[in-house]
Amino acid sequence: MDALPAGTLAATGGAALIGFAPPRRRIAFTILATLWGLTCMEAEYWVARGFPQDEAPFFIATVLMTSAALVLGKRGGFALGMMGLAFFAYVNIRYGAPYLLDYVLPAFYAVLVVWSRREMNWSASAMLRPGRLEASWVVIVHAITLWRTTELGKWGWILGRPW
Repeated sequence: MDALPAGTLAATGGAALIGFAPPRRRIAFTILATLWGLTCMEAEYWVARGFPQDEAPFFIATVLMTSAALVLGKRGGFALGMMGLAFFAYVNIRYGAPYLLDYVLPAFYAVLVVWSRREMNWSASAMLRPGRLEASWVVIVHAITLWRTTELGKWGWILGRPW
């Protein structure tokens, strides 16, 4: 078994959570989609490298932050989304991103920011409409991440070579 099924499972499961969420519960379901994605990401790392003992504290912290965001609602969702976007931008650009979830999870966090901004009515005309700024951010960061991953030569894992 390789790590592609974990990434695919997270992407489809998270997209289903977001897509089939009742309109009044969109933010909560999107937060759950990020939690589902994080859980699958840890499983993906486990399949690729063995159980990541050193990542357990990080995973526990992210589960706690995600749980707090669920309790805090739209403001918690916005904060979690911004933290997720910033975290993945830093990590993916610095270290490269050879895993599918390194590209899927930032999209989930961007959707979370969009829904939260809409609920809080934090929008303006042009670029600040919910969705435009977040989509631009994800596209730009993903383009840089693809370049950086290629520069670091980390695609070997996907091709069956060690990295």
